[in-house]
Amino acid sequence: MARARKDDKRSWSASQVVAHNLTRARELRGLTQTEVAERLTRFTGSNWSQATVAQAEGSVGGQRVRQFTANELVALARALDLPVLFFFLPPDDGEGQLATEDAPNGLDWEYLLLLILGHRGNFGVLAERAANWEHVLAHGVDIPAGDSLVEGDVRLADIAGSLRHREPLLPEDVLAAVFHGLAAQRMRGAMNPGEDVAAFADNLRGLADALTAFNKYRPGQFVDERVTDDIAAERRRENQQ
Repeated sequence: MARARKDDKRSWSASQVVAHNLTRARELRGLTQTEVAERLTRFTGSNWSQATVAQAEGSVGGQRVRQFTANELVALARALDLPVLFFFLPPDDGEGQLATEDAPNGLDWEYLLLLILGHRGNFGVLAERAANWEHVLAHGVDIPAGDSLVEGDVRLADIAGSLRHREPLLPEDVLAAVFHGLAAQRMRGAMNPGEDVAAFADNLRGLADALTAFNKYRPGQFVDERVTDDIAAERRRENQQ
């Protein structure tokens, strides 16, 4: 375990970001540390206890920082039913910076977002590789039953050979999510028209800003439109058969 520096509480390592999001994910799912430990023990094959989870969560501000392995990140995603990238998202309040070996004084959180979400220069590479799996994702994915968090039974027992079906996000879902985020960010705290006309007018102007911003995100900026046209044509042919 690497030690966190006492004199730099505002600089978070990538492992501390994961630890922060472990707590957020656990609270979001309404799980106790013991329940998370039970699931992580199952998915990692190693012994996790309530104390182990508490120590991992305490990495954010503690003296000892847990270094999460790739296998543990996959296990966290399974245990808490959240995508891996969730565990790398910066804190919502923007407090602190990302610390790396070559930049111990910190890098802006925007840089971390660039690393996990990509940029216009490298998104095409990601889109091309993801396209190789489009035919599979379009039909959904079967996952082990033990991965699911069922309301009222967070310790869902393993059922031999049992699978649960999941529908992955398609490109149009992602675009819808982007729009929703833009709109929600500008409409947060909206009032009814009769309560405060001036505030409501500001909210409407904010929504207009969101629509303008969304209009700038054209698929052609990120992926080859010829590829998307070919995919659309193939789907139309399949539907006609």
